[in-house]
Amino acid sequence: MSEVVFTRENGWLPRVIRADGGLRLQLGAGADANHDPRTFAFPVSAAHLAVIRDDLVRHLLLWSAVLPLCAAAGTRGPLDESAAVALLDPILLGPPDDVESLFRRIPWDKRQLVAQGADIDLLERGEVFAALRSGTAASDWQRVHRYDADRDRARRGVRLTPLDAALLQYTGRYLHGGRVPTREPDAVDPDLLPEVMRVIATAEQACAGMRLSPERRGGRDSGWKRIEQKVDRAVRRAHPNLADDAVRTVSFLMCSEAAARARRS
Repeated sequence: MSEVVFTRENGWLPRVIRADGGLRLQLGAGADANHDPRTFAFPVSAAHLAVIRDDLVRHLLLWSAVLPLCAAAGTRGPLDESAAVALLDPILLGPPDDVESLFRRIPWDKRQLVAQGADIDLLERGEVFAALRSGTAASDWQRVHRYDADRDRARRGVRLTPLDAALLQYTGRYLHGGRVPTREPDAVDPDLLPEVMRVIATAEQACAGMRLSPERRGGRDSGWKRIEQKVDRAVRRAHPNLADDAVRTVSFLMCSEAAARARRS
């Protein structure tokens, strides 16, 4: 039998339990062969419990540092308990400078801290304490999806302006560039929506009256290419500072809507 000694409102955060006469830190992480969550636990002291209870930042940092050990355990391997215990004193009891030095040497789960509201720029610089001044116990995984999408663009050398980002949000393709574009004006900052609609109007005027062949409505035939090229040229001419990703999402929107009209015909 175990007794919960301390937990936060987010049930995924590691909690402290009392089991077999001692305190243990318990967390769910990873999955077994049946894709069910695995649970890991390792011993902690009363001093560690006091810090976990009173200091959300250190609690989050410990979670981030333990998660790679859980991942290393795989679907059925044991947690490296000695490695987990070795993290407790440095992270929970060490001076902030020593903690940040430790985080430059060990693996840790950056995405988890992004989900907890950490400042991404400070996190990237390794200033984990300053980054977590905005940290929360609640997780926001939409924020992580945006972080992943931005990181993927950065690897491709793409830098978005606010208008570029707004166009991708309008078409629903900011997070998932492979999805068919739609029109989602509510996803756009109201201050940027008029600029977005001017770009969309340019695209609509460029392909007004153009149709796809009903026989080849599902494929990117010459009709699709003609619409794509005409919209691309018009949008780039009227809005020369747009990124390629933004121009492509607008031309894709016009082509997919033309395909939908062909299907209805």
